[in-house]
Amino acid sequence: MISRRDFFQYSGMVGVAVVVGLGAKKYAQTHNASTDTYKVFEALINHMFADSDGYVTSELNIIGYFKGVLNDTRIDLDARHYLIKGATWLDETADEEYEKPFTALSKKEKEALLQKVSMLKWGDNWLYKMMSYYFEAALSDPIYGGNVNGAGWRWLAFEPGFPRPNEVAI
Repeated sequence: MISRRDFFQYSGMVGVAVVVGLGAKKYAQTHNASTDTYKVFEALINHMFADSDGYVTSELNIIGYFKGVLNDTRIDLDARHYLIKGATWLDETADEEYEKPFTALSKKEKEALLQKVSMLKWGDNWLYKMMSYYFEAALSDPIYGGNVNGAGWRWLAFEPGFPRPNEVAI
């Protein structure tokens, strides 16, 4: 038989667990990147760093690298959230200007929108952050998920330093 005191203690713990669980679910829903976020990232990166312009973006696994960044608990939560929100803001701005999402814009429309957004404080900061992660993915050791088979290094005729990492330190 369970005492009244034990019953209330266990009930309280179950109640706290439910509240924490619901809070965790809501947090996960608002702080994780959706498929649409990655589509905006990909459209932006392919526009800014097109293979036809001499880049090797298609060989770098940039989106895979972004997924790694957004799931890496060592990256500040606010920084991860900022990347996700920036994609949302870019899409919202595209919708306001052209009544369609960023991914559906023509090359000319994307360029005009990015020039406009780059003049805004959030846009300038977000685009800078996106370019920083692009070059990080392009030039870091392939063990970290980008720069597949050293494509970024070959692109710049760069010889990596030794010793190279043999595992990702977590």
